[in-house]
Amino acid sequence: MKSGELAHMAGVSVRTLRHYHAIGLLPEPPRGDNGYRDYDAVHLLHLLRIRQLASLGFSLDQIGPMLDELDAERREGEDLGARADRLLDDLDRQLDEQIAHLKHQRELIRHIRARQADPDYPERAARVLDAIDSFERSAHEFGFLLSALTDDDRVAMGIAAHLYSDGELAEIERIFRAIPQRNLTEEYLHVSDLMDRLPSDATPREREAAIEAGMAFLDKISDCFDAANWLRPDKDYERMLDNMAMVHYNDAQIAVSDELFLRFTRHMAEREAAVPREG
Repeated sequence: MKSGELAHMAGVSVRTLRHYHAIGLLPEPPRGDNGYRDYDAVHLLHLLRIRQLASLGFSLDQIGPMLDELDAERREGEDLGARADRLLDDLDRQLDEQIAHLKHQRELIRHIRARQADPDYPERAARVLDAIDSFERSAHEFGFLLSALTDDDRVAMGIAAHLYSDGELAEIERIFRAIPQRNLTEEYLHVSDLMDRLPSDATPREREAAIEAGMAFLDKISDCFDAANWLRPDKDYERMLDNMAMVHYNDAQIAVSDELFLRFTRHMAEREAAVPREG
């Protein structure tokens, strides 16, 4: 029979047949005088056995050795061999893990529906996204016509929601909860506006004023920060986010931002060093 007939009877595509040939899973049949492959019943049975093992969940890499083992056992009249039995045990464990994963996914779906959360963001980030949304609303309640966060801020927060660890997300949530709770929204927007309006030719006094305003604000929420997140090396995506923010900054703004970061990092290091250690 030709490849199309074989594929039809086995319930696979001709493309699948070619792939099985390419990886050595299905033996190549001899070609007829016309140059076409000529399959027989042995090839059909081999293909059906591949389909059966694949339906159980075995990978193509596992199926080849599994078929060889089973063929050897049948030739020798033996029962299921140790290798085949071990592969079945491994597959059973994998299926248990898949079932647990599917149950977890269904639980996440229930949580997303119950909270009316965004399904395109991790469920573990729901609290921090809610904190940011609450902060945005508080800014408007203060009478500010412009949004508290820029479009780039929202992109950065979105990336953080996906890539930050649970501890880093908790830190972001604490910060955005604390700002409105401590009546610091107006000060936050004032510091942001001070940075945004800083000209490229800002004088040393203007730069220092912006740095001091930023430090004064950060000092009021410094307890929300985890020193471990500040004293570790930056991650790749953090450097990318920093670069994204700096694109819109002039030279003075970049210098002020860098100095503010250095001073606050120094403050966090001093705070960490002052913590009594056990033993």
